[in-house]
Order: sequence, then C-alpha cells, then structure tokens
Amino acid sequence: MRDAHLHLRARRLAARKCRSRHTQHAHTHALPEALGQRQYNSWGMPLFHTDPLLDLARKAGFKVVEYDLPPYPLVTAGWQALSTLGFMVGTTVLSYVLYYTVGKTYAARVGCVGLVSAILLAWPVFAGRSGCMMLDFWRPALGFRSALLVYDIFCIRTREEVDNWSFARFFCGLWAFPMEEEDIAEREKREGFKRNARWENMKGYPKVFIEGIIFLGTLYILPPYAIAQTMSQLQYHLYCDAMGISILMALALFGDGLLKGMGIILGIEMQDMFESPLSTINIRLFWSHWNRAIAAVFHRVIFAGGKKKAASKQKAAASKRVAQLAQEKRSHLDHLSETEAETSRTDDEDGGARARKSGLKMTSSKQAEAPKKSSAASKPPAKKSSFLPKAAAAIVTFGMSGIFHEHITYNTMGIADGLNFLFFLANGVATVASTWFRRTYPELNAKIPTLVAVLMLHTFFLAVIPLFCTVFIKSEFFIQMESLKWHLLPVANAKRGAFIYLFGQPPK
Repeated sequence: MRDAHLHLRARRLAARKCRSRHTQHAHTHALPEALGQRQYNSWGMPLFHTDPLLDLARKAGFKVVEYDLPPYPLVTAGWQALSTLGFMVGTTVLSYVLYYTVGKTYAARVGCVGLVSAILLAWPVFAGRSGCMMLDFWRPALGFRSALLVYDIFCIRTREEVDNWSFARFFCGLWAFPMEEEDIAEREKREGFKRNARWENMKGYPKVFIEGIIFLGTLYILPPYAIAQTMSQLQYHLYCDAMGISILMALALFGDGLLKGMGIILGIEMQDMFESPLSTINIRLFWSHWNRAIAAVFHRVIFAGGKKKAASKQKAAASKRVAQLAQEKRSHLDHLSETEAETSRTDDEDGGARARKSGLKMTSSKQAEAPKKSSAASKPPAKKSSFLPKAAAAIVTFGMSGIFHEHITYNTMGIADGLNFLFFLANGVATVASTWFRRTYPELNAKIPTLVAVLMLHTFFLAVIPLFCTVFIKSEFFIQMESLKWHLLPVANAKRGAFIYLFGQPPK
C-alpha cells in the first residue's frame, strides 16, 4: 500500500509539471499574438503601437533620438487651473465693487487702481511655481496685462462707457481681449445687421484646431537642453527659429482657444490674438500683427490714454466714415505709421501690392484697398510728423515688452537673465531703422523685391531668436509639453520623449 501511494503521488507530480510546461509554452506563443492585437484607450479609441510620425522620419533617413521623459502632472495642472479661474473671478468682483462704490472721484479711482494692480502683480509671487510651467506662464502674463487694464477701465474709459457693460463684459475687459463695442457698432452700421457673438467665436475654432496640429508637430523638433548643448551654432539658431514657430502656435492655440471658449460661454465676441504675422514682409508689419492683445494694451494705456478718452466722446457723438475706420485699422501700434504723410501709402498698402504679386497674404490690405482712392482724393497733402519722438516711443514700447517677458520667465522658470529684454530691444531698433529707411528712401525701398524683403526679415530673426528661446530650452519648457502630448496622441506605451534631427546630424 505504501509503495502504491508513493507511485500515485509521483504520477500526480509529473502531470502537474507537464501542465505547467504546457501553460508556459502557450503563454510564450500567445505573447506575439497579443502584441499584434489592437489596443484602445479609456475612451475606446484605437491606439497606434508606435508613433507613425517617428516611423516616417526614420524611413526618410532622419536621425531620431529618444530620451527619458517625466510624466506630466495632470492632477496638479487641474488644481492650478481651478485656482487661476477662482482668482480671476475674485479680482473681477473686487474691481467691480470698487468701481461702483469707491471710485467716485479720480483720486479714489487711482487708489483703487493701485490696490488691484498690486494684487495682480503679486499674484504669481505668492502663488509660487507649481511645476506646471504652462499654467505658471499664464499667471504673470495675465497679471501684468490685467494690471494695465485696471488703469484702462478706471482712468481712461469714460464712466458712461463702463456703465453700459454687463458683469460679463467687465470680466472680459479685465482678463480677455473682447472686440471694442464701438467697432461692433460701426460694423453693424455698415452691414445692416448684428452678428451673433457666440457664432463669431465658434468660427475661429477651425483655425485653432489647425494651430494645435502644427504645435504638436513642432514638438518633435524641439531639442532637450542636453542635446542643444552639443549642437553647432548654426544648428542651434535653426532650432531656435523652429521653436519660435512653436511658441507662436502654442500662444495662438491656448490663447485664442481659451478666448473663444470664454466668448462662447459669456456671449462676448473676442478678437484674434494674432493676425497672421508669418504672412508679413517687413519687421514693422510683423510686430503689428504679433500678440495684439499685448500690443493693444501698451498702445492704449502707456501712450494713448489721454487721447483715447477724448476721442471716445467724439466717436459717441458722430459716426465715422468707412475710410476713417480703415485708416485706424491699418495704423500700427508702434506709432511709426503716424510719421508718414496721410496721403502716402502705408506699409500695409505698399506691402500688400507686392505681396499679391508673390502670393503672400497681407491681412490688413483688404481693409485698406476700398477707401484708398477716395481717401487720397478727399484730403489735401499732409506733412510727415516728427520721426524722433515716435521712434523713441516705439523703442520704449519694445523695452516694456522686454521687461514684461523677463517678469514672465522669472515667475515661470526662475530665470531672468536679460536676454528677452535684449531681444525686444534689438527688434525695436530694427523696426525704427526699417521705418527710417522707408521714410528717407521711399523709391529705393519700393524697388526691393518681395522675396528679398522676406529673406531679410527672417535672416534677422534667425540671428536674434536665441536671445528669446534660450530660456525656454534651458528650463525645458517645451519638453514638459512633450510629456503632455503623449496624453493627447493615440499612441500606446509612449513614455519616452523623441527628438528628430531635422537640421544636420548629431555629433559623432
């Protein structure tokens, strides 16, 4: 009996080992089949096993370098977004109450401006850096801009104008970039009907979607700091130039996307932050079409405050002619257009004619074409105004923009090395020099081919762009956006960053 029992146990142990080997063999063969199966995300969308863009780049012969990528702090980002929204609503309520209860006299309004502006400027300091650099970026940017807009609302705009605002319009006037009501009224008078504000904002989303696609694409060619340090000087300038396009797309995507969304919710029509700056043919036009939300504030608050308040009363009393509106629309926010005679052709008109020959799109030329002949015929020749004061005002404007960006980079990345200030100062000098040349040698300027003008513009940007982009490369601002990208793209198991050598090859 004992031998029979031992024999039975031996047979059972052998059968168990056989089943174990069979199961292990089956799993080994099932693993490749599992790898070939389609995977899906939490929303049920199919996922790629590998990034198709990286596969295409490798097949095309481009070198692809992968690197470790920390996960994006999504939970922290969510809380930071909610706290930012709460702060925006809270300061709007405070400003609204102060305007209608305390701000009865000019001195009281100035005191209210000082109080609210101090809160707005101190906001990023006391909030600190959360680690979500995109949200940390918006706090000092919005706080600085809104501090200027508080002065605009309390001290520049007339009481009658602000009294006609709803609370939603007050909120947008402090934090967003709404269309001016006088411009909406003028458009309604010309067209004979009133446009739906929500629908006008909705029409901007196809453009925002395209900007988002381009932005995600540019993230593949933005180098981590460790790779950037190994590049040649020319390579570094080229990748900084690519980063400039990525910055444009990011600001347009998040800026216009959020503005349009806010306008849809609140029923307020928003302006576009950018007016196709890459379609321009000279530096002055480029900056007049770049980030108009900031340029408009600097122009209105710093230089045109007193004149704007007086002008608003005249506009309320009498309607303007279409030609006058077009002239205002094409006047540049750097004041330099005011140094030319009114009967001379502006950069938009002259550049527009040249651009049409070459296929470039000039966004302002359409507005200028219609009234061009009637304006020239109805007005006597006017002399050019003094150039030096306007040139100085333009350089100060660019200098203020440099200080504004140093404030942002310090509160976002802890870096304020002065390079951003030098970048904007160099652009201010170049803008003034370009305008002086056009003013002094108009015939010679008109003979410059469009292609040559565009090449000159982008050669200048290629030379100075590292002054602006170095801080973003050092802090790896866009590398963090790379980690956020993998939460958006339908690629399975994408946990490493990837950089495509679009210009040149890695050092051996």
